[in-house]
Amino acid sequence: MSKLILNSVIRAIGFTQGAWRHPSAQPDGALDLDYYRRYAETSEKGLFDGLFIANTPAIPENEWSYLFSPLEPVALLSALAPLTSKIVLIATISSSFTHPYNIARQIATLDHLSKGRAGVNIVTTGSVAAGRNFGFEELPSHADRYERADEYIDVLQRLWDSWAPDAVVLDKVGGVQVRAQAVTPIDHRGKYFSVAGPLDTPRSPQGRPLLYQSGSSEAGKRLAAKYADAVYTVQQDIGHSRRFRTSLRELQARFGSTRPPVKVLPGLIPIVGSTRDEAERLHEEISDLNPVARGIESLEQRLDVDLSGVEIDAPFPVERLPELADVEGSVSFHEAIRRFASDPDVTLRHVLRLTDSGNSHLRFVGTPEDIADRIEEWFISGAVDGFNINPAITPRGLDDFVDHVVPLLQKKGIYKRSYAESDTDSAVLV
Repeated sequence: MSKLILNSVIRAIGFTQGAWRHPSAQPDGALDLDYYRRYAETSEKGLFDGLFIANTPAIPENEWSYLFSPLEPVALLSALAPLTSKIVLIATISSSFTHPYNIARQIATLDHLSKGRAGVNIVTTGSVAAGRNFGFEELPSHADRYERADEYIDVLQRLWDSWAPDAVVLDKVGGVQVRAQAVTPIDHRGKYFSVAGPLDTPRSPQGRPLLYQSGSSEAGKRLAAKYADAVYTVQQDIGHSRRFRTSLRELQARFGSTRPPVKVLPGLIPIVGSTRDEAERLHEEISDLNPVARGIESLEQRLDVDLSGVEIDAPFPVERLPELADVEGSVSFHEAIRRFASDPDVTLRHVLRLTDSGNSHLRFVGTPEDIADRIEEWFISGAVDGFNINPAITPRGLDDFVDHVVPLLQKKGIYKRSYAESDTDSAVLV
C-alpha cells in the first residue's frame, strides 16, 4: 500500500490570525534564516516529503498577516537547500504575475542546488493588490487567469525539456563542452507568451521538477489533471474530498494522461493536547487571541460580504454571499464556506473559528491518538493521499505533531519510518 504523504508548510506567524500572540509562538523568526533552518530540520526529523512555502506577491489587507510570507520563496528555499538533505523544497509562484522563462530557470537552479529536490506550486492569484503591483488596475478574470496558467505551465515544461539529459559532455581533450544539437529552442508563440528558448540552465536532476497546483474550482481541477503531480486543496468533508479525488482521476483519464494519479493533499491544522480537554483549551486560547471584531472585518474582506447586524451566535447569512460567478478571488474558498455554512445550525462564530487562519482548512483537535485516527480515516477511505500540515502555532505545533502524532502514524503502518521507504508513487516523486 502507498504511504501517507505529509508536507510541512512554513509560516513563522502560525496558521491562525492571532497565533503569533501566543506565549509559545516565535514570530520574530519571520526574517531569520536560522528559524527556517530549525523548521526544516524538524520537518526532516518527521520524514516530511515536502517543505512548502505559500506566497502572494502583495501586502495583505490585514496587518496581522503582513509577515505571512515576507521572504521570496525561491530565494529562501535556495538558502535552505544546503541545510537539508531529503525534503522536497516547494515554492509557490503566481502564473498571473511572473514570466515562465524566469521561473523555469529559477526552479531548475533550485533543483541543481538541492540535487533534485525542487518543486513549484503554481497559483493564479486572486488578489487585486497583487495585480496592482504588476500594473493591473483590475484583476484578470478567473477564466483568463487559468487560461494563462495553462499556457504558462506548458512553456515551463518545454523549457525544462529544452536540454537533453546527455547534453553536457565536458570533454576537455576533444574540446566539446555541450552537444549543441541536444539543446533546442522551443519557439513558442501563444496568446500570453512568446518564448524562443532554449533555457540557459542545463537540464536539472529531475528533468521536470515536481509540480503542484493550488485550487479546487473546476478550472483548477482541469489544470491539475492536465499537469500536476499533486494538488493543495481545501477540504472539510471526507465524502466531498473522496469525490474530489475521484473526479481528478476521471479528468486525467479523459485527457488521456499516462502520468501517475494526481495526489490530493488538503491543508490540515492539527491542534494537539495530551488530553482532549487540553487540546480544546488550546484551541480556545488561539481563537481568543483574534478578537471577534477583527475576525469579522477579515472575513468581510475575504468573502466580499457585509456582515453588519449579524449576531455572533446567529446563523451565518449564506444568502449574503456573492454568486460564485462574481467572485474575483479564491472560488474554492467561497465554495468551502458555502458548503460549511449550508447547515442552518452553523453560526457566524463557527465560520469565524473555521476561517481565522485566513482560509478554511480542515482542523483536527484532540490527543495525538485522536489526530492520528482521523488522518488514518481520511487516508484509508480514499479521501486523500496525505496532508499539508499547517501548525496553528509555530514552531510549537510542528514539534507537537512530529514528536507525538508521527510515531502513531508509523505504528499504524501508513507512514514511512525512513526516507529510504519512499518510492515515486508513495512520496509524490520524492
